[in-house]
Amino acid sequence: MKCAALTIAITIGMSLAPSAGAQRSIHLGLAGGAAIPVGELDSSYSAGATGLATLAIGPQESPLGVRIDYQYAGFNGKTVAGASVPDTHISSLTGNLVMAFRVGYAKPYLIGGAGWYPVRFPGAAKRENDFGVNGGAGVAFPLPYTGIGAFIEARYHDVNRSDTSPYHYIPVTFGVMF
Repeated sequence: MKCAALTIAITIGMSLAPSAGAQRSIHLGLAGGAAIPVGELDSSYSAGATGLATLAIGPQESPLGVRIDYQYAGFNGKTVAGASVPDTHISSLTGNLVMAFRVGYAKPYLIGGAGWYPVRFPGAAKRENDFGVNGGAGVAFPLPYTGIGAFIEARYHDVNRSDTSPYHYIPVTFGVMF
């Protein structure tokens, strides 16, 4: 399964590789916001903070691009049946395809991909290494007089855990691209 995801990511990356004369755009970005647990994850955890570091690559003037994202999503433990649940976090390293639409000043986009989601629960002897997928939408726009771009996005993450039911969460982030 992981090999298939890697093959798909390489294929997409190669198909987006510019020809020898074409210009390519590479940007680094940082974002922060809230991670909202959904479904089973919501029964034991409440929303927490999230951080995102991204590398965006794509041919200039093309609506298609690729993003490689590292995201940290923290969740605050709730009190369940009189017992306190310790805080936890889910990290992710994902490869994503981005499809942008130019609409005047702003640039709405769709984003989706797959990747590796290491999850460590407090007190666990080792972390779980799971595969997951994500999809969502955002809006990118330039910050006036700065030469820096900004974005707001929300994505739905589905972490396919091998031994139990999957985890779902939605990070909502605001970030900048350099």
